[in-house]
Amino acid sequence: MKRFFKLFCMMLLVLTGLASCLNDNDTSVDTYSDTAITAVTLGTLNRYTHTISSNTGNDTIVRTTLTGSTYKLTIDQLGRKIFNRDSLPLGTDLKHVVLSAVSTKNNGIAFIKSLISDTLFYINTTDSLDFSQPRTIRVFSSNGNDYRDYTMTLSASATTGITFGWQLVMKDDDLAGWTDKHLVTIGDSVYFVDRDYISVYSPAQQRRILVKASDEMPITQLIGATDHEAFALGIEGCLKVSTDGEGEVWRDDELDDSPALLPTEAIAMTSWKYAPADSMDYVLLIGNSAADDTNAVLWRKLSRYHDYGQPADGKWVYMPVDGNNPYALPRQDYLSITYYNNNVLAVGSNMKLYQSRDQGITWKTSSTYALPSQIGGTRATIAADKLERLWLVTDNGEVWMGTLR
Repeated sequence: MKRFFKLFCMMLLVLTGLASCLNDNDTSVDTYSDTAITAVTLGTLNRYTHTISSNTGNDTIVRTTLTGSTYKLTIDQLGRKIFNRDSLPLGTDLKHVVLSAVSTKNNGIAFIKSLISDTLFYINTTDSLDFSQPRTIRVFSSNGNDYRDYTMTLSASATTGITFGWQLVMKDDDLAGWTDKHLVTIGDSVYFVDRDYISVYSPAQQRRILVKASDEMPITQLIGATDHEAFALGIEGCLKVSTDGEGEVWRDDELDDSPALLPTEAIAMTSWKYAPADSMDYVLLIGNSAADDTNAVLWRKLSRYHDYGQPADGKWVYMPVDGNNPYALPRQDYLSITYYNNNVLAVGSNMKLYQSRDQGITWKTSSTYALPSQIGGTRATIAADKLERLWLVTDNGEVWMGTLR
């Protein structure tokens, strides 16, 4: 700690000296008690890859450089975490990482904690730092009285790519001819049911169960559910939520925009645990709305959950399609989405599979998860189970299973 306090005192002396050198015209240097890290940018990164000569068979290590600033870092201010959503390429050297910029609120001063002691080191934008394991970044307020700690984690891909394959499990005429069914996941099984069924977690039975819409419910359509909330369209055109685990008690959920922007047709929903924060689900809702006759509309909710029966924190946020975004999800007569291998996958009535790596903002046809060329039908529904298998049923009765290999 001696190095830190000596350095920090020198910085305060510089600020004090600067203030004393100013003219006598009421100009002053302000210091603040609060601070935070607002942005972190990676500098040039080294990447090491192995190549084998086809002539000699010799193994050669090749070093290349990556522009670190292209790999954006996310800051979770609530959880005080800094991390990269998208993995750095295979072979990225995490032991020698340069932070080219660390931005702070109110001119706070950022330090990094030693891996072997409580010593703090000032973050120099030219020094290489070891991020092969999570590191503590501490930012002090400009008056030196307060500080905030963040855990910064960098991850690199462990594989060169994903190998994925589909196989036809069966073709059954009894499964053909449907127009508005969908797949619902319960544990390591999937169920092919009408749209008025969803899968909810029942605290009384301590497992997921199927719930069917009934006349007693003040809703027009069940949409989907997390492990803590069930969602539906209300008869007034609003979005309803239920937290009782049975779908019996419903209340209006909070929206940040007009309910007229909610999807009313081809509605699909998926959710997953939101890794940057504890006890939080990321819920994604898509579908067709009169507000957009070209693209599917998108709503999302970051839902921090509590005990069963208690309302979750968070509201639905409408995410309009940016006019400059060429990769919006096209409007279709039917849509189905699921969360699989850290991606959101969508398929519908155009029989193309779309992949989103940014929680639904952009969608591209996927070469990795592309539907098999011999698939039939005019629409398909998709779901992932707990065994990391992807299931797909088409309206001509085909059942396909996809797995990572």
